[in-house]
Amino acid sequence: MDPRPLTERERAVLEALLAVEFRGAEVLRRQAAEVMVIGMCGCGCPSIDFRSTHGRGMAVRVNAATPDHDGLFLYTVEGFEGTEALGGIEWVGVGGTDPDEFPPPSLLRIEPL
Repeated sequence: MDPRPLTERERAVLEALLAVEFRGAEVLRRQAAEVMVIGMCGCGCPSIDFRSTHGRGMAVRVNAATPDHDGLFLYTVEGFEGTEALGGIEWVGVGGTDPDEFPPPSLLRIEPL
């Protein structure tokens, strides 16, 4: 897929996830200003990738849960110089059907790790 800007909902969820305090959050907030979506999950869920280096130093930084026990998490990957970079937002559904887009940030209970 060609890189594309985040949708309004994706941007709102990313900003909500980065609004909590954790080590390195300020650097990731600066990266978020220019981040592009370069990939999506093939199953149809709303998961998005900002980098193509899955698994290389991957770290979950923020968890978020919805009232119906679905959730998502923000993860980072190791950058080229060993720095931390935004990796993507992964959807974790427990129901039988995944939504087409992330839930509104107002429905998320967000916790840094």
